[in-house]
Amino acid sequence: MRAIGRLVWVIISAAMVLLAIDFAVSNDSIIRLALWPFTDSLDLPLWLLGVAAFISGGVLGALIMWGHALAIRAKLWHAQSQNRKLQWQLAQPSYAEDHKNTAALPHNSK
Repeated sequence: MRAIGRLVWVIISAAMVLLAIDFAVSNDSIIRLALWPFTDSLDLPLWLLGVAAFISGGVLGALIMWGHALAIRAKLWHAQSQNRKLQWQLAQPSYAEDHKNTAALPHNSK
């Protein structure tokens, strides 16, 4: 199964590289970029702007996903620490004797 996943990854990567090469070869005209408060402008090929936008979008997406993964990992660390604390409490003899006669589920008092 892992080999099939790698094969699919290689095929997708090769297709993206070929698409980027085709884009670069087909769009060789020069464009001028200017930003309002500044008087200078930047002349560069159209393909460079497209590839730069693609790369910056990929980097930004990776940073956002890294932030989400970090938040999920922090929640996991917190849950693990709570689990260790509860396991420690259950292992204490005094805790077991104090809570021997309590029900696992709360009673419904209707």
